[in-house]
Amino acid sequence: MEAGLLFFQARCTSACQHILSRFAGYFGIEVPEVRACVQKSELNSNIAHLLKLYPIVFIVGSASGKHPVCAGCIFNTLHVLPDSDGEPKGIMKLYGQKKLGYLIESIDQTIVLLPDDPYEVLKMVPDILARIKVKYGLSGKIPKSVYLNYGRKIAEELASLSENC
Repeated sequence: MEAGLLFFQARCTSACQHILSRFAGYFGIEVPEVRACVQKSELNSNIAHLLKLYPIVFIVGSASGKHPVCAGCIFNTLHVLPDSDGEPKGIMKLYGQKKLGYLIESIDQTIVLLPDDPYEVLKMVPDILARIKVKYGLSGKIPKSVYLNYGRKIAEELASLSENC
């Protein structure tokens, strides 16, 4: 299986790409196409391009506060209504330490919206891949050593990637 990756106004591109590609690889998911855009006017066309080619699209966007800055634009395009707290209705939230991501699903496609923060992405990856594994009937798992030493693993990953962000 393959997935596309789109960076929107992101700075930690190498670190986030490394984390997503590595963990997706445990489930046989390759990320052959990576795109970047900085203008909101280019966002929808880039997402559409990737969705035509891949059932899974990861979008990593700069985060203002708790949410990726492109979240509102994407939810408007998809006609996702907010609930009473201003959060999108019917969309799975992905919880990091301080930031939120979102997993948006249709019958046969998935958009994963993530903040441009490698630490937060690492915290969200297990929930993302657990959901994707079930939805697409994938085999594979994150090695036990990653779960057992998750805090240390995050620190090691970030230390090795800190020069990229």
